[in-house]
Amino acid sequence: MNHSSRGFTLIELMIVVVIIGIIAAIAYPSYKSYVREARRAEAQAVLLDGQIKQERYRAYNNAYATAAQLTAESLGLNSADYYTFTVTNITSSTYTINAAPVAGSDQVNDCGGATLTVNQSNTKTPAGCWKD
Repeated sequence: MNHSSRGFTLIELMIVVVIIGIIAAIAYPSYKSYVREARRAEAQAVLLDGQIKQERYRAYNNAYATAAQLTAESLGLNSADYYTFTVTNITSSTYTINAAPVAGSDQVNDCGGATLTVNQSNTKTPAGCWKD
C-alpha cells in the first residue's frame, strides 16, 4: 500500500510556532520603542505650536500673554492620553510650556519619564529627547 500524506505534522507546526515566537520577541520591543518616539514627537509638535502662538501674541502685544490671559487650553494644548500640557513661569517676558507624561501610560518609559519643556528662548529640555 502506498499512502501519501497530506498536511503538516505536529513537529512541523511546533517549529513554525517557535519561529513566530522568536520573531515576535524581537519585534515587539522595537515596535513599542517606535510608538513611544512617535508619541513624543507629537507632544513636541504641540509644544512648538504653543510656542508659535505665544510668539504671535507677543508680536501684536509687545509682551507674552500673562497667566490671567493664558491657559494651556487657550494655547490649544489640550491634554492627551499620554502627556499633560501646562504653561508655567509666565511673565510679560518669559514662559515655559511643559509636557509631562501621564502616570500609568507607557510614555513614562520614554526619556526616563522626563517632562519635555520649551521656553521663550527656545531652550528645549531634556536636550537628549529633542531631535533637531
